[in-house]
Formats: sequence, C-alpha cells, structure tokens
Amino acid sequence: MRMRNIFCAVLVSFIPFILQAQPKGFADMKNVTAFKDALTKSNASIETIASDFTQTKNLSMLSDKIKSKGKFYFKKDDKVRIEYTSPYSYLLVMNGGRLLVKDEQKTNKINTRNSKMMQSVNRIIIDCMRGSVFQNPDFKVQAFENGQHYLLSLSPITEGMKKMFRQIDVYINKRNFDVNQLVMTEQGGDYTDMDFTNTKHNVSLNETLFRVN
Repeated sequence: MRMRNIFCAVLVSFIPFILQAQPKGFADMKNVTAFKDALTKSNASIETIASDFTQTKNLSMLSDKIKSKGKFYFKKDDKVRIEYTSPYSYLLVMNGGRLLVKDEQKTNKINTRNSKMMQSVNRIIIDCMRGSVFQNPDFKVQAFENGQHYLLSLSPITEGMKKMFRQIDVYINKRNFDVNQLVMTEQGGDYTDMDFTNTKHNVSLNETLFRVN
C-alpha cells in the first residue's frame, strides 16, 4: 500500500470535478490544435527541468491535511527525481525502465518493465513534463483554459488506471507552458495537490541525480 500511496502522492496531479462539467473558472479551450502545436514547440527546446514543490495530501479520514516539500528534477527523455525534504526524507528516482524508492529505513530497486501499472504511472509523470499528455493511451483528455492557465483533465479509460485514479488535472502556465500544478484524485475522493515553484529550464543536472543502481 505504501508504494501505491507514494505513486499517488507523486502525481502530480489534483481537485475532483465531474468529467462532463466545465471546471469552475475555466472555459473549453478555443483552439486545441494550436495549443498542442505550441506545447510541442515549447517543450522541444527543454532538456532539463528543476523546481521546488509543495505537496498537500487530502484524506477524507483526517481533518488535517498532510503537507510536505521537496525538489523535482527532470531530464529528457525519461529521467525523473522527486526528493521529499520536509517534514521527512523520501526519494523516488525513475530512469528508463528502472525505479528507485528510498526512505530513511531502506532502499527498493524495481524493474518497471515487469509491471504495466508502474509503466503507466511512470509515463504520466513524463508526459506532464514533456507535453505529450494527449498521446497517452490510458486516458481521455479534456482541455480548458482561463486567463492564466491551460487545464488538461485526464480521465482513465483502462481498467488498471481506473482502479487507481478518478482524474488527474494538469495546470499549465499560459505564459511559459510550465506545469504549475498537478492534482491527482483517487477513486475514493482523496486527492494530492502538487504545486511547482522556482522552475528552471536547461540547468546542468549531474547524472548521479538519476542513478538507480
């Protein structure tokens, strides 16, 4: 269960609303084709991403929200490091088909190629960072916008993803196409919100950050 909860916490993705309903404060995206082209062009020049994040976990069984902070790193094409620094230390590294999960007690190394579910979770994170969300076969995507953000709402269409998520929402800054927020809603209604700040592109990232051996 802990592994599944961490995956849910990572995604970032995200506040529930009914799929058919228009999200409050957003309208249907006027030109989805133009948005896709602009997103692809913007992400083509990005080799690395480094940012801070604040995560809030909302559990129906608890009155208090669980808050944590950390560092996020992405390196093209498929390397991700999510490092929780407060209030506890926790590390998740994805590199190709391998996954490293490390807490204060132990380290687990996993080959994600042996699990379709874990491959799918890995792809969600990568898609959010490199702008290929529309190509993910596990989700149906609806596109909205307001004055500041584009909103991509991902609804699972495969049975495996339906068991984990009700919806994943990706908030993209209109000015620079950065992912500002990910909201992931589980089937039971609990959700995890990740806000990204101080985002920097094409900074030098040492390969040791993504080591899973």
